[in-house]
Amino acid sequence: MNIKWTSKNSLKLTRILTTAVFVFACGVLFLIPIITQWYDDVSGKPPIMPVLTVCFYICDGLAVLALWELNIMLKNISKQELFTDRNTRCVRIISWCCFGVAAVFAGLAFWRLLALLVAVIAGFVGLILRVVKNMLASAAEMREENDYTI
Repeated sequence: MNIKWTSKNSLKLTRILTTAVFVFACGVLFLIPIITQWYDDVSGKPPIMPVLTVCFYICDGLAVLALWELNIMLKNISKQELFTDRNTRCVRIISWCCFGVAAVFAGLAFWRLLALLVAVIAGFVGLILRVVKNMLASAAEMREENDYTI
């Protein structure tokens, strides 16, 4: 059986993966205390379970919000609604979620320096998404102007 890979199939796969990661992120909410306790046990450094638990809850909440917005954007794309204000809003929210994760991990870097690496990566992804958001907003504005042109 030969399945032709199309953009529609790609979009479907992306929506399935986004939903799977969303469910995973929601499930992780219940495991955060176990994960942070395990980290304290194996790290060989002074325990930071309370701080790490709070950081992980905040970041997981931001991840769930970002995945929710990504799912909304993918639904819009599947309806051929590409350059819209709603999609621009989705990318904006996702970028702020990345900046939120960057801020949380920058604060965590006071206890674990390696967290600074995560902060830089999340900040960089947030910055890239801001550029994409600006391009999407410009495209939506151009589309709207073209819609009013006779």
